Amino acid sequence: MRPVAPRRSNRPRRTSAKPSPPAAPKRSRRTILPGLLESLAIVQRLARGLSGSFDLASIGDQVVRVLTDELGLHSCSIMLLDAGGERVVNLSGASPTVPKTTQRSFRLGEGVAGIVAREGRAMRVDDTRLDPGFLQGPIPIRSLLCFPLFSGDRVIGVLNLSHPVSGFFTAEHEAAFSILSTTVGHLLAFARLQGELADLNRSLEAKVEAKTKEIEASRQKLFQQEKLVSLGTLVAGVAHELNNKLVPLLAYSHVLAESPRSDEERRLVMAMASAATGAKQIVEGLLRFARQEPPRMSVMNWNDVIADVVAWLPYRKERRSITVRTVLEPHLPSVLGDAQQMGQVLINLINNAYDVMSEGGTLEITSRGRGAQVEVDVADTGPGIPSELLSRIFDPFFTTKDVGRGTGLGLSLCYGMVRTHRGEIVVQSRPGCTVFTVQLPRAPETLSRGADTHPREGPGGR
Repeated sequence: MRPVAPRRSNRPRRTSAKPSPPAAPKRSRRTILPGLLESLAIVQRLARGLSGSFDLASIGDQVVRVLTDELGLHSCSIMLLDAGGERVVNLSGASPTVPKTTQRSFRLGEGVAGIVAREGRAMRVDDTRLDPGFLQGPIPIRSLLCFPLFSGDRVIGVLNLSHPVSGFFTAEHEAAFSILSTTVGHLLAFARLQGELADLNRSLEAKVEAKTKEIEASRQKLFQQEKLVSLGTLVAGVAHELNNKLVPLLAYSHVLAESPRSDEERRLVMAMASAATGAKQIVEGLLRFARQEPPRMSVMNWNDVIADVVAWLPYRKERRSITVRTVLEPHLPSVLGDAQQMGQVLINLINNAYDVMSEGGTLEITSRGRGAQVEVDVADTGPGIPSELLSRIFDPFFTTKDVGRGTGLGLSLCYGMVRTHRGEIVVQSRPGCTVFTVQLPRAPETLSRGADTHPREGPGGR
């Protein structure tokens, strides 16, 4: 009998559309576990895949995904002990009926997972309905295999394998997957250690960086102090010799000025006397820099010093185009210091501010307590100090003023005085605003209570 050929369809064939790719075969849930050899092969593949992974969540998710897919499990989860070591909490889990975000936890000794975590031994439950230790949750479970996860000899969590069919797990599979639980435990412990080491390393790097900056700042301060000491010794000798030579010049110029002279001769003599007087003032500044007299320490209040200096300003400066403002904190904490030296520091800072505001501006003096420090700001609205010069601003003989208008010793003197008071002087500057801040430590409460401020003899100092 001849075979009948299949009938051809008269429907035209479609050639324009691409055929749909075949759907991926959906893995069906197993009704029995794979054999022992296949189970060991699953363990081997999973252990190889986990090699080199040091992220706790990544390791947990990968174990759960592979075991759920390969074994056809209904649910699988990894639980870790919390920081207090009192509960096991879900790290990773997979179930078709429970959201991934569901996070169960058990106290040690509570439920099968809690018992395994407390006793450190695996448990296999063939029928959860017959086991009094099983606590029913949102997932329908009949068979359960739970392994402890170890780090050395310490339990760090549990691995749960479950299925809705009774008797799904066997003793052979308990032996095979105990190898996996050992591997997973070591990897999780190592990953946790890696994370702790990374946190420690970041913390140490931050501490080293902070300490390096502190050492560099101390080195710069020490270097500045050494420069002041060495230059002070040199300057003292030079100033003394210059002063000896200036004395007769000043004396003779005054004698000549008082004797009968023509107008032209008198003008020349006065010019000589003025130059000699200016040179003498420079020498006196050099001597003050060289001496660096130790302060006479007593309890003082910055607000009193500021008030004295500000009251004296109208008699010292001719320009009226500069507005002076003070913002003084009431009940300002006292400091331990030399009021006359700190008044000189304040005057030097104010003089510099006046000099840079040749076209007028605003000078603001602020006092405030800040923790263990008392701070005074002297701010001006001048052109500012170029950033490349800020690191040199306290160097002796360094000045941004025009030639002949300054020796470059004023800020060095301020720096030395403040440092002898165990304080700091810092500067911040941008175009239109420069702020010098003097910081002194607060006086101890035992000295501040009932103590009078230092007797004030005027802001000019000694």
